[in-house]
Amino acid sequence: MNQRILGKTGISVSEIGIGAWQLGGPLDLDGKQDGHPDLAKDFVINLIRSLGERGINFIDTAEQYGGGESERRVGEALQGNRDQWVISTKFGSYRGPQGERVNDVSAARVPLALEGSLQRLRTDFIDVYVYHIAPDRNEAEAVAEFLNNAKSQGKVRAVGISTNDLATAEYLHPIDCLDVVQFASSILNPQTTLTDWLATYSIGGVVRGAFAGGRLSGKYFENPPALADTDIRKNWLPADADQLRAEFAKYAAFEPMLTGDRTMVDLAIGSLLRKPTTHTIILGAKSLTEYENGIAATAKPPLTTDEIHQLERIAAVLA
Repeated sequence: MNQRILGKTGISVSEIGIGAWQLGGPLDLDGKQDGHPDLAKDFVINLIRSLGERGINFIDTAEQYGGGESERRVGEALQGNRDQWVISTKFGSYRGPQGERVNDVSAARVPLALEGSLQRLRTDFIDVYVYHIAPDRNEAEAVAEFLNNAKSQGKVRAVGISTNDLATAEYLHPIDCLDVVQFASSILNPQTTLTDWLATYSIGGVVRGAFAGGRLSGKYFENPPALADTDIRKNWLPADADQLRAEFAKYAAFEPMLTGDRTMVDLAIGSLLRKPTTHTIILGAKSLTEYENGIAATAKPPLTTDEIHQLERIAAVLA
């Protein structure tokens, strides 16, 4: 597995990373399902360890995922091999004592969030610690001061935010609170303005959403996914069966580009890896096979200029 340096942090990360939201089990927030079916703790731990053996070293979680269960599972999975992994986790949004969603990025709350994540992850430090939601601008400078003190104490190596909003990144940068940005990007949503800005300031780029919710996976061109009622994607897709089928079928427009040497996964991953601000791509997969397909895509030859132009033309039509 190839590795890249995460912007100006000096941290070396695998080109494919693990997204651990779906590994934390189901979660109720405000009385609504906001998570995934439970894959079982032992399965998740074995999956993470197996992926480590295949060269993946980056894993992303959050205090909210599974009500903290995602961090606990990640922490247990990495025991004995912590030095071989780069852990990213997010703060600011969590499950309250009555199951309510709580958003709090105050200077009073963030230290508690950090200590909680360190305990659940069974580690003395977090490599990448990022805002899960937009900063509170009345509190952001005090939070930045705390995070920089945490850096000097060795509890945190790099800080940043999960966002696609350039204005938010521009705000955090001059207050010294932006080493890394996690953002959604894909063939359909290349985020050129944001990535150009990241490159200007050598900000680390952690990319999610490479398959656009399964649309670019190639698995659902003929038949849409059959989703359990507890699957979070159920909230974002058409309820009508015909509309759901049409929503996924239209992405079969990419099929003429698929050959024995190029899968849809190859195209989706390759289109992102060609960008200098793609340092790692986190996948929200639930199986070893899906991750292995992503790993294999990183070993394929880079996309040609003709392939890139074809992808851009098809994406423009779909848009």
